[in-house]
Amino acid sequence: MARILVVDDEESIRDILSRRLLQWGHEVVTASGAEAALVHMRQAPAEIVLCDVIMPVHDGVWLLRQITEGWPSTIFVAVSGAQDMNTVVQMRKLGAVDFVPKPIGREMLHQALERALATLETRRSS
Repeated sequence: MARILVVDDEESIRDILSRRLLQWGHEVVTASGAEAALVHMRQAPAEIVLCDVIMPVHDGVWLLRQITEGWPSTIFVAVSGAQDMNTVVQMRKLGAVDFVPKPIGREMLHQALERALATLETRRSS
């Protein structure tokens, strides 16, 4: 079980992701944007962040940089409906362990979560 922060400006996406993650036994908190996500991280840091790439004010790339700087052990998974490979490559270079395309399929989410959990376990044991 992991503490997971879901960040997306669309409430329906936050609801779908949080329901699925809760079903899989994880602790889930949600945020509607990058600033709210940082508030959650300061209060109780998440072990894994699932974050939309395209959001108003601050995007997922900005949030990834903030989380990498402030909480380097947190695992970051990018989520987006935009199939912009440059953004995917940039986020991977910045440390995102995976990318989940929208619409979010159950199996794609599960695979990304498994990779994130494996990375988390590796970081915990080293």
